[in-house]
Amino acid sequence: MAVNSSSYLNKRRSSEIMSKDTGEKQERYTIQSIDKALDLIELLAEHGSLNLLELTDLLDQPKSSTYRIVLTLENRGFISRDDENGKYCLGYKQLMLTRGMLERNTLRSAALHEMKKLSEMYGDTINLGVLLEGEVLYVEILESTQPLRMTDTVGSKSPFHATAMGKAMAAFLPEEKVKELITLQGLPALTKNTIVSEAQFQLKLQQVREQGFALDDQEIVEGARCLAAPIFNMYGNVEGAVSMSGAMHRFADEVIPEMAESIKAAANRISRKLGYETLH
Repeated sequence: MAVNSSSYLNKRRSSEIMSKDTGEKQERYTIQSIDKALDLIELLAEHGSLNLLELTDLLDQPKSSTYRIVLTLENRGFISRDDENGKYCLGYKQLMLTRGMLERNTLRSAALHEMKKLSEMYGDTINLGVLLEGEVLYVEILESTQPLRMTDTVGSKSPFHATAMGKAMAAFLPEEKVKELITLQGLPALTKNTIVSEAQFQLKLQQVREQGFALDDQEIVEGARCLAAPIFNMYGNVEGAVSMSGAMHRFADEVIPEMAESIKAAANRISRKLGYETLH
């Protein structure tokens, strides 16, 4: 697909004219590789997604140079690659740097209405998260109205193995990817209830796949429980997870089944908004 580069080129020409007006001294202190990396991020912000050849053409540099920049930004989480079409787009690391980026996030937009409904229904903290560098990154949080509540902050991260959202997402990843996450992050004990055995963790993920939701049973904070369900994109890949967390007494065994069904239903509706045709 041809990419219209006139808008981007016009911006660059205007920028170059302004740079010349400030004198050549500023040019001497410019790091070209960083400049090109920022150009690449701006291109993805403007076009949404581009493949390597399109990026190379718009940046007007050798393919090998573009690839090195792409690989560096991808490794740091600033951009991500779609395995289906090979195109690159902005990564979730952007959400940690600016709230404005969060407002334009598709997952958040699809999930916010369902999160508000859960919040109104139960009054507990509702979280939206994704996996980033082996950890759960919180991209949206609706805080509980309860006096005793459990909450993180947007942009914070938690271990994937001890959180309901982490297990909900890991359960639907390829087995080799889960092993990579365990190798990367390990299974450290955070409370006496944290799963620290890989074999037990794999059994727990199988249970999550069978029941469609995950439970954090005082595994990251004693006295707190959390329920989560996975969110899928239009390609059938796990995109994120939505969860509800709170004090132990509000998540008693007898109410878990009802709450779990509500979480699963919300996750399914979010998934459909992202283009996923669920059979459940």
